[in-house]
Amino acid sequence: MIVKSQEISFKKKDFFLNKVIVIYGENQDLINDLNGQIISLCEGEGEGKNKNSKVIFEDDILKKPDDIINYYLNGSLFEENKNITIIKNCSDKILEIINSVKNNIQNTLIIINSEILQKSSKLRQFSEYDKASICIPCYQETKFDIKKFLIQQIQINKLELSENQIETILNFSSLKRSKIKEAVEKINIYKSTKKITDKIIEEICTENDLKKNDEIIDILLSKNEKNINDFISNMSNYEKNFIEIIIILRSFIMKILDIQKIDKKLSMDEKLERYKPPIFWKDKDRIKNILKIWSSKNLEKLLINLNIIETNFKRSELAPDTQFFYFLTQNLSKVAFKNANNFI
Repeated sequence: MIVKSQEISFKKKDFFLNKVIVIYGENQDLINDLNGQIISLCEGEGEGKNKNSKVIFEDDILKKPDDIINYYLNGSLFEENKNITIIKNCSDKILEIINSVKNNIQNTLIIINSEILQKSSKLRQFSEYDKASICIPCYQETKFDIKKFLIQQIQINKLELSENQIETILNFSSLKRSKIKEAVEKINIYKSTKKITDKIIEEICTENDLKKNDEIIDILLSKNEKNINDFISNMSNYEKNFIEIIIILRSFIMKILDIQKIDKKLSMDEKLERYKPPIFWKDKDRIKNILKIWSSKNLEKLLINLNIIETNFKRSELAPDTQFFYFLTQNLSKVAFKNANNFI
């Protein structure tokens, strides 16, 4: 059974109990959030006793498969306080073990986490069609999705934020639920002691993660081959995966193109002043500098290619890092512009 990630908050705990829940996709941040939602919903079921979640990895299970099989098939099966099991980094290799225990999951559940599963994946086919399973694909969320999630969190926490403050938090989030929750948690700390002003929101949202986003934009849009090669070599320092970097770039490029569409008779400074929601002063200089290097036409082409490479991540059998590094060198360095066969 396939269930959309947006539908999880509307489900009752009985929907998940006694099931194998396969949550997969490129959006690991969303996967972690859904793990938490499902566990919160299902814990405490049965005689008032709380369930505890137990996190294990596929590699560990494959080394000692009898441990989990015995856990579900032998005497411990009937324990009322049986743990919810989360199995991470899963592949088709886990399926044989899951098939051996799926009919003996009583008053609890197993959550399986995986990255992208191709249509040919046996684990994906199991999750979509087996009656004992629930399948939840996790795609990258749009700004609309994340804004909806943020507004939900604002309502739950009884916060009063302006549209400008909401936009600031969205820009900080990199379209990640965990960042939204982090910001809301910090706002709650301030809420009890002082009024939530724009300045407080900016202080909360201009920390290391946002600075890393700015640095990524500056490097990748610099057309400086050395800087881009250094970025590739040290990408782990930025704690971003390939999809997150594409989202950061795409969001910023779309903003620039929207600004460019404002009345052509206006100067760039006037356009930046008129743009809504308001642009941070530091971003105004960044945008003007990027437009000295990039034409609107080339930014539009780059935006198209960002969408193409994101689609290829999902379809191609090539490793994402190989695809992404090739994309960077072919699209963003000065060398790329000397080759007529390249995208831009």
